[in-house]
Amino acid sequence: MRRWILVVVTLAMALVAGFVLAARAQEEGPAAAQGAAVDTTGKGYTAAYLIEPTTRRVLLAENADRMLPTASMAKMMTCLIAMEQVRGGRLNLDMPVTISARASTMGGSQIYAKQGQVFTLRALLAAAMVQSANDAAAAIAETVAGSNEAFAALMNERAKELRLTHSVFHDPHGLPNFQDPQQVDQMSAHDLAILGMELMKYPLMRAYAKMPTMPFVNGTFTVGLTNPNHLIQPGKRDYYPPADGIKTGFSEPAGYCITAAARQGDMQLVCVVMGARRSFGPQSSFGIAARLMGEAFAKWVMATPLRKGEPAGTVAVSGGRATTVPAIAGADVRAVVRRGGEGRLQVAVSGGAKAPVRAGDTVGRIQVREEGQVIATLPAVAGASVPVASWWQKLWPF
Repeated sequence: MRRWILVVVTLAMALVAGFVLAARAQEEGPAAAQGAAVDTTGKGYTAAYLIEPTTRRVLLAENADRMLPTASMAKMMTCLIAMEQVRGGRLNLDMPVTISARASTMGGSQIYAKQGQVFTLRALLAAAMVQSANDAAAAIAETVAGSNEAFAALMNERAKELRLTHSVFHDPHGLPNFQDPQQVDQMSAHDLAILGMELMKYPLMRAYAKMPTMPFVNGTFTVGLTNPNHLIQPGKRDYYPPADGIKTGFSEPAGYCITAAARQGDMQLVCVVMGARRSFGPQSSFGIAARLMGEAFAKWVMATPLRKGEPAGTVAVSGGRATTVPAIAGADVRAVVRRGGEGRLQVAVSGGAKAPVRAGDTVGRIQVREEGQVIATLPAVAGASVPVASWWQKLWPF
């Protein structure tokens, strides 16, 4: 009798384990896909990309253009499109959204929304960003485009507009397509970084991206939202205080992935890690991203070789009462340089203008060079007005 009880208990535990593994595999991606993540770098991950957003200086790129499964990081595009619709006045954050039958059947991470339940768009965006809720992402997609399929077309169109040339979308959430397992959202590490930077232009998304937990109650979900990003969770082993976002992802083929962001002093970083094989610790996507950003903060600094309004030089003016005009910086000129190398930067201005020139007109460009390499470029503007020369000046220009 005891033997039979032991057999039954063992079978039950195996069944439960199977359900747990299946749920984990479905949480944010399919069980099989092309471009599955493997440790091609020999460093415990498949691809990595590190960039400073304001100057767009790339500090690290490993397999940066390789298309890989995104898992739930694809939800960044879902939220971006929704926020752009709000900005354009086509949607409202406080508008009611009724959960459809299809949205209510999403698996994996969710808020267990039921068919017919009503949420504001704001609440669904919070659920998608903080909880990585698949049902919320599906409901957002249906609100914007009528169906997940139509929304995926919008995602691909927006990717082209953003010049994300190594990206393809099939759904708004990252769950597997059981009818066609190859229909998997894929992006490169480079494209994910650009997408993350675009999404973080919206203050609401920045707030959600760094929110560890958030109160959220409906009829079936009362525990509140919990962000799976360990970097922003003070109680987690992989907590990284400078971190302030952005989005995690996991699936069996994708491995553990993150599009991370952190700020230290006046420098912001965005770091993408794809294909990590550990869920926590130094070899996890969290541990790797924290290490890469920590090393970057130690090695690089933000320099401002020229402030807004300061002169960068002069440019020639043709047909004017003066032959040159001061070229000044229209904004602070910022550059990311190796620590200790701030004094070795060179600032040069090029360009020219035809009279009349008004103060503030763009008359050229300012370049910042480090050891001969251009690391920053911005417009140079006229520091004074130059009217057209009188007829006698044109005849006698001395």
